[in-house]
Amino acid sequence: MRNSDLPPIVTTERENQEDIEFMDTPIITQYYKEHDPMKRKELLEQSIAAGECPEENQIRKELWEIRYAEPSKVDKENRADGFLSLWMVMEFNKEAGKKLFGFKGAQKEINKHLRRLQFDQLRNKGELYEEILYRECCHLVQMYVDLCQTDRSYNTTLCGIVSISKDKAKQKIQKDIYETAIHLPMSIKMEEELSLITRAAREVYELYFPGEGGI
Repeated sequence: MRNSDLPPIVTTERENQEDIEFMDTPIITQYYKEHDPMKRKELLEQSIAAGECPEENQIRKELWEIRYAEPSKVDKENRADGFLSLWMVMEFNKEAGKKLFGFKGAQKEINKHLRRLQFDQLRNKGELYEEILYRECCHLVQMYVDLCQTDRSYNTTLCGIVSISKDKAKQKIQKDIYETAIHLPMSIKMEEELSLITRAAREVYELYFPGEGGI
């Protein structure tokens, strides 16, 4: 199952707090399905020009500028994804809790990315900021799953020669999500700092793998 086949995340569930429900327009629904930074920007600009959700869109614009602050090293016409960079750093360090000197190094590297993405500052601006930041985290996890499902090298063994079965590919994605977004924050004592990503991973996991026990 891919992002385009999934229902949009329009209600964010928060423990011990009243849920925030977003009334997404078709443009904003597409905004959260799109992966390409510049296409996302175009969609957001269309929504702003149409006068849709002014308060939410102002926050989305601010988050877009933070998430895609750096130019892409691969495509000069596009932007690098700071959220995906954070996920890759987390994934690279997912075994850090088991290493003697990996613990602090992982904390330092992840904290550097969180500061660059202004997670604390954004969360401190209020509930609406935090929930739209959370939706961006959901977008990140959905994008990661979509990329894994379509990436040939991810779904093969023996240097890309032999394809693995769909069940094994699914199990691989499930394991990577768990180890990166659930186990790592606990193992390096960063549950609070990474709580939005952990929460997003749990919700997206349920969307992609319903009825499989959750994580």
